Amino acid sequence: MASLVNEYFSEKKSRILLVDDDPYARRLLMQYLKKTVHEIHSSENGNQAIEQIANLEFDLVITDLQMTPSSGLEVLEAAKQKNKYTQVLIITAHASIHSAVAAMKNGAFEYLTKPLDADAFLLKVQNALEHRHLQLLLQEQQTRLDQYHRMISRDLAIAKQVQSTLIPQAFDIDGLKTSMSYKPLIGLGGDWADIHYDQDRFVYLTIVDVTGHGIASALLVNRICSEINKWIREGIEPANLLFKVNDFFCRSFVQTGLFVTIMAVKVDLSNQTLRFAASAHPAALLVKESKEITELPSQNMIIGFEEKALDHFKETEVKWQQGDVLFMYTDGLVEAENELTQPLGMQGLKNIVKTMIFKCPKPEADDLVKAVHAFSHDGFEDDVLVLAARFG
Repeated sequence: MASLVNEYFSEKKSRILLVDDDPYARRLLMQYLKKTVHEIHSSENGNQAIEQIANLEFDLVITDLQMTPSSGLEVLEAAKQKNKYTQVLIITAHASIHSAVAAMKNGAFEYLTKPLDADAFLLKVQNALEHRHLQLLLQEQQTRLDQYHRMISRDLAIAKQVQSTLIPQAFDIDGLKTSMSYKPLIGLGGDWADIHYDQDRFVYLTIVDVTGHGIASALLVNRICSEINKWIREGIEPANLLFKVNDFFCRSFVQTGLFVTIMAVKVDLSNQTLRFAASAHPAALLVKESKEITELPSQNMIIGFEEKALDHFKETEVKWQQGDVLFMYTDGLVEAENELTQPLGMQGLKNIVKTMIFKCPKPEADDLVKAVHAFSHDGFEDDVLVLAARFG
């Protein structure tokens, strides 16, 4: 028996209650259990056991099923009400196995039939105690996961609130009126935009998209855009801005596996021109007063692929007229899919814009987002940001 005890039982003590109204059976089981490292208590009947359970915490209760005046089922109920993690072993005669199975449905761990085999009895005791340990461990892990989930949810809510303040509000001056629509996929994303007026003649419109979405993209775009803000406010030209962003990204974030697309537009309110440079960003759409749509395509490689000298970055100048509207957006817009999983694409977007401007002569960013959303079957599958600028 000593070898069995060493094999089945650890050094950690558990508190066990043995309940049986048969003195002989109770003494026999007590002899088995006293050779273990555990703290053993005994009860002569169900009533006494229920009283002990009320006063002490037990890891395991071993109880005979057929007892009076309180049965083993009542002992089981008292133990589970006191602590749901208390394990209960039922001892039963062959004739009452059906009742023992019913007891297991009410929370008993296992049952043993009389006469008891010592090895089988000790194995059941050890299994019950290990089961309790696993239950407590799982509960502890679940509690930690719940705490972690609450912390992440709180932090995400705060991050979402912070990022929302970084998206510029509507901007309105003589000669230019802007609107913005931002739909992050999970409340936090890698899209960002900026509007800066130099209080003289230039307005800078910038839109950025970090690949992917979520916390990593949001953190990265916020860091990059703090640098962009500084350079734009120094009056930098669009191509030079892209060069600086690429140089900064390659030096600081090349190991992240992420990339950045960007479009920077410098609007001259005096001579009615706009100069733009874009790195692998979706083409902006310049919608003329005549309803003609002109694409402003990207001229440069994606940001973060490799370092390039300033002369590798190109920019283009185009004219605008009063009544023209410029739409800048991130790729989540053109990647929207219909019920056949067909992406909208550039031509689909231009068709939507044509239809929209006939219904809404002065469209804003929200109008375009709503029109594309109506095309999509299950909504957007990526962050979507639209910046609309009306000239004149």
